[in-house]
Amino acid sequence: MKGQKQESLREMQLACIGRLLASLSHEFKNHLAIIKESCGLVEDLLLLEDQERPTNSGRYKKIIAGINDRITQAAEMCRCLSGFSHRMDQPLSSFSPNDVVHEEIYLLHRLARQKQVDLSFSGTEGLPVIFNNPSLLQFAVFCMVWPALESLEKHGRIVIAPVQRNGSVEIVVTFEGALQKTADENPWHAMLPEVSHLLGAELAHKVRPDGNEEFALTLSSI
Repeated sequence: MKGQKQESLREMQLACIGRLLASLSHEFKNHLAIIKESCGLVEDLLLLEDQERPTNSGRYKKIIAGINDRITQAAEMCRCLSGFSHRMDQPLSSFSPNDVVHEEIYLLHRLARQKQVDLSFSGTEGLPVIFNNPSLLQFAVFCMVWPALESLEKHGRIVIAPVQRNGSVEIVVTFEGALQKTADENPWHAMLPEVSHLLGAELAHKVRPDGNEEFALTLSSI
């Protein structure tokens, strides 16, 4: 039974990684296609200028600004993807909870836009460095966030905020808006107790007085 649980955990973790990487690769293709199209337009304008000598400097600046913006976005995606991938290099390492959570939330933004859900990350300065399993922590955050992306009403909001709690770090995830399914009905949420146990973390779930659901994962060094 224990072996089956571990295998199921591994399969779902790989599914989490697969979804993120597939989404990100699609976004990269979009950026590259727009960069290519913009560069082609610049070439056309330059050709026309050579022929007719018009003044197109304003259009050039606008196009170039758009290209630079796409390049900046692609570079940030690459940085977050690289960090996310390298979290799996070692089972245990020292890491900044802000960095680890931010990497994953950035990768989830496209999926949130598709679901028309506002995904917000609010980091806290001065959080202690944690020695634990960063990749497993990212999986735990995915198990909290992904079900809400699947079932939260349009224009709902998910807020992720790491905060300090007596030397530990608490990852607070709040869902603002109506959920079509409760947490107990989702298989990803069902994995959370096992993942929390492997992290040596405490997991809390509650429905606040305003009706919004909240998860809190309290993590320390092991």
